[in-house]
Amino acid sequence: MKTRVFACALLTTVCLAAPLAVPAAVPVSGIAYDEVTKIIIGGGTPEPGTFAADFDSAVKTQKSVAAPGAHRGLLGGIMNTMDTAKNAVGMLKSGTASSKYYLAGWERTDDPGAQTAVIEKPSQHQIIYVNLAKKTYRLVDTSVQSPSEPPPVERPRGGAGRPTQPAQPAQPGTGKLDISVSTTSLGPRAIENVPTTGYRVTFSLAETQSTGSCSDGNFQTAMSEYVSNYAQPHLRVSPATMGRPIAMSGARPEMSALPAGCAPTTTMHTSVGTQPPSDRLVMWMLMVVNAGAPSAQGQMSGGFSTLVERGNVRALGASDLSLFDIPADFTKEV
Repeated sequence: MKTRVFACALLTTVCLAAPLAVPAAVPVSGIAYDEVTKIIIGGGTPEPGTFAADFDSAVKTQKSVAAPGAHRGLLGGIMNTMDTAKNAVGMLKSGTASSKYYLAGWERTDDPGAQTAVIEKPSQHQIIYVNLAKKTYRLVDTSVQSPSEPPPVERPRGGAGRPTQPAQPAQPGTGKLDISVSTTSLGPRAIENVPTTGYRVTFSLAETQSTGSCSDGNFQTAMSEYVSNYAQPHLRVSPATMGRPIAMSGARPEMSALPAGCAPTTTMHTSVGTQPPSDRLVMWMLMVVNAGAPSAQGQMSGGFSTLVERGNVRALGASDLSLFDIPADFTKEV
């Protein structure tokens, strides 16, 4: 729905508008953790406390997806296809699992189900793709520039002998656009034995009495997250830009995705309290999105949720640098 884009933009603007009072970061040189990401359609609202079971379920499903079909014979191909579809549905339900490692400005991401890893080392201009099961690797030199793209082909304008038709003027439209934003604190909570503080940010938008290029619709999103004291790891950090606020272009970001000519009357309701810090590791996050709009068949609506769970957080130091090296017994892919 057209309102989703500027709704998300405005939510980001509000969350980053005010200065944040954040606790001191835990002094570690590197960090590692396991992660599960799910897309949830329907069902109940998840709560923290299920990371271990969810991670195990996601890894088992990813192993099933990575394993080739074992059926043979005349119907083997059909049965393998059915197994693939079944595993894909299972992955949608259980989500994806990964293990993350950050140290010395480098990042490693493991897929424990497929037994693969991607190591990124910007300071050495390297990306290393590792197959842990086959003990092979592929090295990409990121300092090598790709050849420039060919110049665009000049296309005829308006056809042979025909003048270019002027663009149609934007159809005007009006309506009422009501926007509400609020932030609240959920208080302290231990997530996977890590102390966190919870926050909830809600955003709702309703467009009514629309005419012309405007159209009625509604959009709601609510984000609940529990934030640790660990600094958010980054692959690349620029001291020149660290700590600078994110600037949104334009004085009215909520209007940026409206159709040309649509100029509704906007009413804003805000209740901004304690806001989540943007530079701390989030241990648990649930984003719920719902939207609706009228249609010829009646009111249409739908939604989904995105869940991110993290656990097994541990510090990394100099003795862990070998995690980002190619093992000596691995061979280069041909």
